[in-house]
Amino acid sequence: MIRDKFLIYVNNNQSSPLARTFFNVRRVLRDLSLFFATLTGYIPSHVIRQVLYRNVFRVNIPSDSIIYWRCRFFNPGGVSIGHNSIIGNDSFLDGRNGIYINDNVNIGGEARLFTEQHDIKSSNFASIGSSIYIEDYAYIGSRVTILPGVKIGKGAVVASGAVVTKDVLPWTLVGGVPAKFIQNRPEVKYKLDTDHRIFFQ
Repeated sequence: MIRDKFLIYVNNNQSSPLARTFFNVRRVLRDLSLFFATLTGYIPSHVIRQVLYRNVFRVNIPSDSIIYWRCRFFNPGGVSIGHNSIIGNDSFLDGRNGIYINDNVNIGGEARLFTEQHDIKSSNFASIGSSIYIEDYAYIGSRVTILPGVKIGKGAVVASGAVVTKDVLPWTLVGGVPAKFIQNRPEVKYKLDTDHRIFFQ
């Protein structure tokens, strides 16, 4: 009750000293959280990282999936990962508008998933964004960039270094900048081996 009234007050009086102080404190706390999430990525233990990602930073990740080291986030609480999926080292996951990664998805190292960008047509360069969805059995190569609003279909493959600006159809291989269709992929089913993890990564 009191909290709701306070939030209504600061939203209706954003130029007041109290509101400015509130927004500054909230910004500092958010930035500190991102800093500590980044530091967590350097801990050379999957178990400790998983516990912190799940319980402190609210990443939705089951124990049978892997986030390798030095992963960085923007709003880690907006990231949801399915079973037996792997996020490669040094990746960047922008969860501001939601990233939804399904089961048996393999994402290579240094991938960049952005859910928000600036609108170059906007008179005030406003931010716009939308969720990213990656379906089962998709394979995202290393150093791939995926832009806001993209859906990677079931079993789709994105070649290393590609920039994905639009949806990728299921069971297809795309590559290039911007990513374009290369060939079809046969429909396969497998379970990624997430039991044997690289130590100290």
